Amino acid sequence: MIPKVSICVPTYNRKDYLRETLDSIFAQTYKDYEVVVVDDGSTDGTAEMLKNISPLITYYWQENSGDAAARNKLIKLARGEYITFIDSDDLLVHDTVERMMNVMEVEGGETIVYGPYLRIDRNGHIYGRFKSRQYSGYITKYLFQNIFVYSCGSMFPKKVLEMAGGFDTSLPVCSDYDLWLRLSLNYRFIALAEPTFKRRRHAENLSAVSTENRIVELKVLERFYYEKGGDSVVPKKIAMHRLSREEYRVAIAAIREGKLQVAREYLKKSFRHRPNPKSAIMMLPAMLKRRSDP
Repeated sequence: MIPKVSICVPTYNRKDYLRETLDSIFAQTYKDYEVVVVDDGSTDGTAEMLKNISPLITYYWQENSGDAAARNKLIKLARGEYITFIDSDDLLVHDTVERMMNVMEVEGGETIVYGPYLRIDRNGHIYGRFKSRQYSGYITKYLFQNIFVYSCGSMFPKKVLEMAGGFDTSLPVCSDYDLWLRLSLNYRFIALAEPTFKRRRHAENLSAVSTENRIVELKVLERFYYEKGGDSVVPKKIAMHRLSREEYRVAIAAIREGKLQVAREYLKKSFRHRPNPKSAIMMLPAMLKRRSDP
């Protein structure tokens, strides 16, 4: 029988956490699902470990190609009408799929459902909750201003992901944010009040925010606003405020890395998009700091 839901797990060298992730899937109160795992080139014995867990898991190994490529392969392999993702070091709340399917049955087949998350440490202990405001309906204006939809703990009709062309593999980061922005132009998002997943923070996935990654996020925003139709939905004042804020973040990351020429460039851009005291004030240390640009 073809399952209603495909629970899709991208993984890369996460054997020590993957078993717990799968346990959170098998504990779901909703049972009409399949589990699909795409291994993006793991070398830690993930394949051997999975052989001993369940023959019901669809497992696919590929050469390391990045998160976006792994998720696109998951979309291709999924047989369910609906897809939900969970990263291989995170956990689904036990009734997440049931709650999301209840919304899908009421709202119809071209709706996207998402929810907040709980923060857990490497041992699975809860220490906080995602607190950003969430929105339902056509959320483009709000989503452009802040990231509050995640691939984990969200549900999508498979045909919607396919028609959108999936995740952009040219983006080393933010391919999920890029896709949500594009989808938000045509589809309604429904927010669940209670957490849908537990997001694990540990040494292997904690990394400093880099100038390079900040620039990619900025480019996602610029491309969406100027080339993908965002300007028809997002008011210009809101867009310029968001672009200015992200340019300021690029500059701060650049200052930390000693890339002063880059910092000056983006502080100027930030001020041009939206004259603000923070960009003007930070220009001084960017001008005076003596470290050489790489």
